[in-house]
Amino acid sequence: MTFQRNGRTVPSRQFFDGLKDDAIELAMSAIIEDMHGKAAAIVDPETGKHAAVMVRRVGSDRLSIHADASPAFARMLEGRLGLRNGEVRKITEPAAGTRLVYLAHATEDKSIAKPIAEGLRARGIEVWFDDWEIGIGDSLRQRMEEGLGDCTHFLVLLTPKSITRPWVAEEIDAGLMRAVEGSARFLGVRHELELASLSPFMRTRKTPSLGEGEAGIDELADDILGVRSKPPLGDEPKHVQSFDTTNGWSVPAQAVAKWFVENSQHGGLFDPQTTLADLVTNTGMPLNSVRVGVLDLAGSGLLERQDYYGGHVDLHPKPDLFVTFDAQFKDWDPSKDAQNLAVALLNLEADQADATEVATALGWPPRRFNPAAAYLVSADIIRAMEYSAEDDYWPPAFILGDELLRFVSDL
Repeated sequence: MTFQRNGRTVPSRQFFDGLKDDAIELAMSAIIEDMHGKAAAIVDPETGKHAAVMVRRVGSDRLSIHADASPAFARMLEGRLGLRNGEVRKITEPAAGTRLVYLAHATEDKSIAKPIAEGLRARGIEVWFDDWEIGIGDSLRQRMEEGLGDCTHFLVLLTPKSITRPWVAEEIDAGLMRAVEGSARFLGVRHELELASLSPFMRTRKTPSLGEGEAGIDELADDILGVRSKPPLGDEPKHVQSFDTTNGWSVPAQAVAKWFVENSQHGGLFDPQTTLADLVTNTGMPLNSVRVGVLDLAGSGLLERQDYYGGHVDLHPKPDLFVTFDAQFKDWDPSKDAQNLAVALLNLEADQADATEVATALGWPPRRFNPAAAYLVSADIIRAMEYSAEDDYWPPAFILGDELLRFVSDL
């Protein structure tokens, strides 16, 4: 039997993985549309107006929800969508930092590993634990690869049994690779195992002994949550002292975003493209700080990264990065520009509009126009018509409907 996808013969696994990806894409699109519909029906109790809500994709199967509205509106929207308090965030606020710990262990150590997993979950930390994630008939390797791909922290239980198991060694290799890429932290805890029993390479990693009982779980959870005893905070390096430390974004994230904002010609997707190495040079930050900034922005759905064999990483912005940061680093505010753009579109009294014509009337170059348009598209106030165009406006045209009327009526 042969399998074809997009007109090409492909291996069976690639074929079925493609079907899975298509199903996820359809499901995510339906969820986003449903969320926009429910959000659009809510009036902000503090302003008496409808609010712009953006549902951003983070990776393949996560969403981050942001509202240009009051905290009261956010709580109402959370109730309508069945979300927890704080899951609807401001438009300029980073996405919630969801921690997912992948717990690697030997089967023989299940009685030690399970209390660790349960203890971390009891302290608000999500854990990938094989007993909970792998069902009857599931592919063991596929489920483990999914867990590894999503984790923010890789935790391995090091015992006299686990360090002799080839499967655990493979998991450790995968966890170390994610740590090298900057996409996850590597954590190891030893149980009844001397440090000298580890390989020379593993002895270079911090692998403390697991403390007794609840106190040991508390210490591990504090490490994962970043709670540590620190000396008094000194002055920041000069290259980061100009950034806002109260807006919810890390200084590295703001420094990386500033470079994209100031070096983009058109304020759109793929503009500009760069690498981790170039960002180190152009921001003046060390590599680890750049990695943290990239991780924050990518985790909020504002930046895309493409990893290649050998450690090379390409980076490019999504349009919402400029929606979020232009007001901080440019002479305009996309949220205010979006209001003026919406009025101009409504005044056309048409169901479609050409971007170049509208931008020319407003006197805005692409670099200013595109973030305002992205605001309206992301908030589902207008819809993009995408086709090949010769100019630098994105999208080249819009579909206009009652959502635009409602938005302008509330201004």
